[in-house]
Amino acid sequence: MIKTLIENFSLMKESDITSTPTFQSRLLRSEQWRAGLLGFVWVTMLLVWLLRRLLGGVVASTNAVFFPGITLLTFGVLFEGMVFFYVHRQSKLNKPQETGRSTLWFISAVVDLAIPIIYLVIVQKFSPRGAYAALSSPVLLVLPIVTMLCILRLRPTICLFTGFGAGLSHAGLTIMAINSAGIDSSNWPLLFTYGLMLIVTGIIAAVIARQVRTYVTQAVSEAIEVEKTHHELAGLEHDMSIARDIQMSLMPSVAPSIPGFDVAGMARPAQQAGGDYYDWQQMPDGRLVVALADVSGHGIGPALVMAVCRAYARATAPSTSDPEALLARINHLIFDDIGGTGRFITMAIAILSPDGTVELVSAGHGPTLLYNAASGKISTFNGNGVPLGIDSTELYRPHAKLKMEPGDVLLLLTDGLVEWQRATDRKQFGEDRLCEALVGCAKLPAQSIISAIDAAVISFAVGTPQADDVTAVVIRRV
Repeated sequence: MIKTLIENFSLMKESDITSTPTFQSRLLRSEQWRAGLLGFVWVTMLLVWLLRRLLGGVVASTNAVFFPGITLLTFGVLFEGMVFFYVHRQSKLNKPQETGRSTLWFISAVVDLAIPIIYLVIVQKFSPRGAYAALSSPVLLVLPIVTMLCILRLRPTICLFTGFGAGLSHAGLTIMAINSAGIDSSNWPLLFTYGLMLIVTGIIAAVIARQVRTYVTQAVSEAIEVEKTHHELAGLEHDMSIARDIQMSLMPSVAPSIPGFDVAGMARPAQQAGGDYYDWQQMPDGRLVVALADVSGHGIGPALVMAVCRAYARATAPSTSDPEALLARINHLIFDDIGGTGRFITMAIAILSPDGTVELVSAGHGPTLLYNAASGKISTFNGNGVPLGIDSTELYRPHAKLKMEPGDVLLLLTDGLVEWQRATDRKQFGEDRLCEALVGCAKLPAQSIISAIDAAVISFAVGTPQADDVTAVVIRRV
């Protein structure tokens, strides 16, 4: 049975987690506590032993018992102090690795066990009370304390070793006492019961140590996973930040130069990267192509699709003067990439001419608002085709053609502005409030109009977090 128990604990398969610095660090702290507590026990025993000497105790007054006892207890205090500071130093040096430590812990366990056993041998041999009384000396109570403190080592095998060592040693002392002192056989069961209970204490300590080790291993494993997740999230946040920087760098950094127009744009992703974009590009004939698009969803995936859409638009615009053909060509290229994936792109294109003419074409994108300075009213243009990436044969016709006069304002935007809700009643900002905001700031420069509309939406939302990408382009005739 004993062999089976030892093999069971010795062959217990340890997770790789126990060799990690995190687990070993906790093991060292646990060992530091054990050494400190056992050191406290030896100090207490030393003071009690001195007090018994001062009070004239019969056993403590016997020099053959007192002085070896003082020596042993002092050695115990010094030894545990040495272990305590050694472990503390290893922790400070960040050297918690367990390599080669098992032998040290067994040596420490042998010393811890040897001190009370040697003490009992001395008392049994020289105590004036006799060998029988020595077997129940107060120092006997230290043996189960030593065994139970082994739990803090989180090594079940050492607990078993200490428990069996204490029990068998006491049994050996009992046999010696029986042979030398002629103890009556009626007292034998009582004396051998001490040893048996010490062995039981070791078994219980081993079971508890194994259970605690399991708990600590699980806790360390969870801590490592949390730390790993934090590192991964930090890496992801870093990558997303880079993606955002790259995405924002793809959008215009300066206003375009075209006679008779004041143009400004804004984009603010809901996450680090988004699926909205705006752009403008000068045509060889002097016209300006202004594009605004909204990829379904938001995040890194739509941001990648957005970058592809921008590249196709920029590559196609210089060679395609007709807005309908331009949008159809972009749609064909986009469909080849994302057709059938469930993703799509709404897009509005405005081609500006220096004479104030604006040609509008849309792939399922709206609303686009036109403020008329002369009447103070707003006209709305909605999408005149399905979004890009749904049907490769879609023809975006007929496109709208209008003439902007000085003071007129054309506003292209994504639905993030219109659909932003407030927390109190879940109402959206809506198109009506958007029109009111545009009328109220239409006489301002293009960039100021964007800022005023954005501020109006944020004020309406009353602190509600941005749930969707927000993008807008203002084209003002001057």
